[in-house]
Amino acid sequence: MPQRRGRMEVVMFKLFSPGLFALALPCPKLLKYERYCFVAPHPDDIELGAGGTVARLKAMGKHVTYIIATDGRYGGETPDILPEDLIKIREEETRAAAAHLGVDEVVMLGFCESGWYDQSELKKQIALAIAKAEPDIVFTVDHLVPTELHPDHLRVGLAVSDSFIHINNYHYMKELGGTAPTRELAGIAYWFTNKPNRYVRIPFKHFKQQAEAIALHKSQMFAYGKRTLADMFKLLVFVRHLRLGVRRFSLQSEGFRVLALHHAHCSPEFCEKSLFGKY
Repeated sequence: MPQRRGRMEVVMFKLFSPGLFALALPCPKLLKYERYCFVAPHPDDIELGAGGTVARLKAMGKHVTYIIATDGRYGGETPDILPEDLIKIREEETRAAAAHLGVDEVVMLGFCESGWYDQSELKKQIALAIAKAEPDIVFTVDHLVPTELHPDHLRVGLAVSDSFIHINNYHYMKELGGTAPTRELAGIAYWFTNKPNRYVRIPFKHFKQQAEAIALHKSQMFAYGKRTLADMFKLLVFVRHLRLGVRRFSLQSEGFRVLALHHAHCSPEFCEKSLFGKY
């Protein structure tokens, strides 16, 4: 009898505790807002991880800002192209890809790629740039994925998360030398995640636009036998879209780990599993 009672208690907790939290404090619906900001470690990360979502947002008439943290100087495999030359090339490619997707503004922060920068300064500049863009939703890479080891992804994901927590605090932003945005951030969405809880359906025309934008990062499209890296990336993104689309009963989707501000501090319930599914 005590053993049965213990099992019932576990079932009731799993059913009601996290489930009711999720119902009472729902996760933001990504497409219902007007202004969006995508913060990336490298010049091509947005197109690879969320380019279909950018294309769809712009087709809906939304305002989209890119913030690129590092300069991409070590992204080449050609010894005769110097890092300082590659910086200029990659900025041009970034702006061309953003224009192809219809992005409204591109901000290049210019930090040295591969982690050669101060984390506090990175956090400061990212917070100031996000505040200036005044988004409703900020997107970035998921720095908590167990297999992610790149220092720029780890550092930028953390810096954007820190900014999300503090950016609407007047005194915090004043000490950084800026001002708090006039609109409150509704949520943060992580791409390249292993724990998506929100999905954006990607029509094929937007996937095609995404693939074309990826190919505009020409300095990164090395040849591998008869294939180019552009072909390999196109296939990778397409398979990822299909895999995530199956979860939402659509042909193609991009997945994000999304948190509202009330989920992002002292709220471990939103990581639990319940009969309602994972939040």
